[in-house]
Amino acid sequence: MLGSISIIPERVRLGAQTFSLRLRLDRMVRRHSIPGLLGALTPKPAATTRVPLPTVEDALLAAEKLIEHLRVVPDTCLYRSLARYAVLRGAGHPVRFVMGLSPRAADIEGHAWVELDGAPMGETVDDDMVITYAYPQS
Repeated sequence: MLGSISIIPERVRLGAQTFSLRLRLDRMVRRHSIPGLLGALTPKPAATTRVPLPTVEDALLAAEKLIEHLRVVPDTCLYRSLARYAVLRGAGHPVRFVMGLSPRAADIEGHAWVELDGAPMGETVDDDMVITYAYPQS
């Protein structure tokens, strides 16, 4: 209809945002420190309206499945967590980006994830993982 405004469903918009961000993250990670990158990925000002969490999770999952099949960008926990952090923060959820190491691993074994209310989102994290970095701190 001419003159009407097309409203894209939130899930589609957030999925496209996630996909676009994942395409750019490799270059961004090479150019910035993790704290600097997280500062840039944190929306300012904070979102005032919160997109329902199931909607955001559905969008993230759809984009992550597409990335996994296309294999055009790195698909590691670091990249997934950075994108999840940015999209969830932008959708009004006070998530925290976390990195940790496993002290029992024979070699250095690290992992990155996102937490909401102190619990990992979208994955299981080993109980022995020691947090080495978190953003924001508290």
